[in-house]
Amino acid sequence: MILEICFLIFAAIMNLMTEVIFTRHGQTEWNVARRMQGQKDSPLTEMGLMQARILGAYLKDKGVASIYTSPLLRAERTATIVMREIGHTSLNLSPELKEINLADLEGKSFARASAEDPVRMAAFSSKPSDFIPGPGGESFEEVQKRALDFVLPLFEKHRDERILVVCHAVVLRLMMSYFENYSIDEYWKMEGFFYPCSITRVVCDRGLYKLLEKNNIKYTK
Repeated sequence: MILEICFLIFAAIMNLMTEVIFTRHGQTEWNVARRMQGQKDSPLTEMGLMQARILGAYLKDKGVASIYTSPLLRAERTATIVMREIGHTSLNLSPELKEINLADLEGKSFARASAEDPVRMAAFSSKPSDFIPGPGGESFEEVQKRALDFVLPLFEKHRDERILVVCHAVVLRLMMSYFENYSIDEYWKMEGFFYPCSITRVVCDRGLYKLLEKNNIKYTK
């Protein structure tokens, strides 16, 4: 903790720090029903709406300069609520932040998908490098590349600023595997899904990325 505080003070003095706050959308109806969403969508639950409002209230005085969001309904709705809470008037809709396209798996319950295609679902849950997408779907590596190709330039574009990125569980997990310097398979064994509206913060200081906070929901208490 002391080293982190020293790092933040030094970066602030040198005026060289860019911070990206990553969050996942609020809880959805399909989250509760344990259905696979991918790029299909379902509405936020009342809990999800409340999670977004609490996140927005927490970020209100945190100096968020810009908000980027996946255009999928569940993420855009979350981002819109946060935007209003912190007093912004616009969002940046970014298709690169969409959830993984799961093709034929989308809309199925995890139980049904696991029963119908146990090998592919085992890879989805435990060894992403072996996951074979259905027709029109995406591999984990493809999703990681498209997300990072978009997010990494934001650290330079928003130099010395704090921005918010609203995205999805798999996309968030894939980006964090990069920032924490693990292969996707290694990360899948270590880290579970991120909580809805959790806070994960990454800073960039002179080209070096540092994870300051991950999957934090303590701010809600």
